[in-house]
Amino acid sequence: MKTKNLVVASLVGGLISLFLTNVPVVNLVNCLLCAGFWLGPLFAVWFYRRQSGAVTLGQGAAIGALAGLWSGVIGLLLSFVGLAGIQALAESYASLVPAEGVAEPIGLLESTAFNLAGVVFEIGIGAVGGLIGGALFRTKPASTPAP
Repeated sequence: MKTKNLVVASLVGGLISLFLTNVPVVNLVNCLLCAGFWLGPLFAVWFYRRQSGAVTLGQGAAIGALAGLWSGVIGLLLSFVGLAGIQALAESYASLVPAEGVAEPIGLLESTAFNLAGVVFEIGIGAVGGLIGGALFRTKPASTPAP
């Protein structure tokens, strides 16, 4: 695997996944089998193949898992300022419900634990998206003529 291409493709895929899962209205794509979480890694595999010219099923899974890691870690960092994760969800819910209907805010420990579990989830779903991408975009071995 070409390291530069791997990092660029997985980062692009992770950012696409992060965008699809956190931007209001766009995040409704997750209603389709968590599509926002696996479409980014799927794109990352496609992008890697465009850069490198070849990809295998195993490489697809690795690229997808790395894209999920990027998305999860960047999302975790954004959660501390309320732009992603459970904190953003809690803040958007609080703006919709009157103050007397809102329970105690989520603590830092609980939100961090939830978001860390989200990172693990994104790595797993990213690997699935990468496997799908690897199956779709893998390079077919050159066929040898029969004797």
